[in-house]
Amino acid sequence: MICIECRVENPKERLYCKNCSRILEPRNELWLRVEELQTQLDKNALSLVRTTGILPYIVNQLLVKPRERKLREVISSQGTRMSDLPNLEALVPECAYAISLEKLPSVYAITMAGAPNAFTFGSDDAPVIVVDRRLMDVMSTSDLRALLGHEMGHIKSGHMLYHSLAQTLAQGVEVSASVMGLNVISTPMHLALLGWQRESELSADRAALVSCGNPADVVSMFAKLTGAPRFSVTDRSSLLDNVDNLFRTHPRMSERARAVFEFANTGEYADITKKNNYRRMFRLAFQPVCRFCGSAKLIGAAFCQVCGKSQI
Repeated sequence: MICIECRVENPKERLYCKNCSRILEPRNELWLRVEELQTQLDKNALSLVRTTGILPYIVNQLLVKPRERKLREVISSQGTRMSDLPNLEALVPECAYAISLEKLPSVYAITMAGAPNAFTFGSDDAPVIVVDRRLMDVMSTSDLRALLGHEMGHIKSGHMLYHSLAQTLAQGVEVSASVMGLNVISTPMHLALLGWQRESELSADRAALVSCGNPADVVSMFAKLTGAPRFSVTDRSSLLDNVDNLFRTHPRMSERARAVFEFANTGEYADITKKNNYRRMFRLAFQPVCRFCGSAKLIGAAFCQVCGKSQI
């Protein structure tokens, strides 16, 4: 396959370009739209925090960017890149493709201080996902799909700038800004921003479900993140009945688990699954040239107009 962005030729089995990390499939009507993942509360709250106008961008340049540069240096020097992690290297493009992410994020594994976790930082154009190595030891492949899908959901939804700002404010950086004479953000907007951050997790959880395909796997990922007791899933209904007990010390996680199961039973999720199944079936047809004779063809055409061979 020829990358439309950088024109480098890639093996036909690749989903993303080996050179520029862009998705190889041209944009088409089967791509997952961000609106299909976002909850209504996420959309409403994000619209509210965007009323701060240019202020978040100013704060981002003055306070957030310097902290992220330092974090990138630490991750680059102490972390292990995705290319050196075979179990992650294969999963990352599959999870990104499932939610139609246009470019692969950088992914690192590192041993963190404190409880094991995973997080995403950076900009929408250059995001970085960091996974604690200890999670890779306890999580199954399905758990990791859900984990990566969740973090990629934040990227897909355009959460990066406001997440970075919310996290920076939550850690008290607004105090430092006040000392510098900057009126960073009003208290009501500060609360709205942190409230939106909580709602945005539900949208990212939907991306986790799309990536792994099973709400029980998303809940299993939650359990291993929170250190909840190990459990076995006999069927989805029994797991849902025990969600509150499973996350008795993490009530918010219990709410998120229930929300995932509810979304899994909606027509919206059924439509997303159907679209992704069609995308995988017709993936090789979504190219501007025939994969056999190299002749130009209509994107989406199942047969080459020159040699007549099937592209599927």
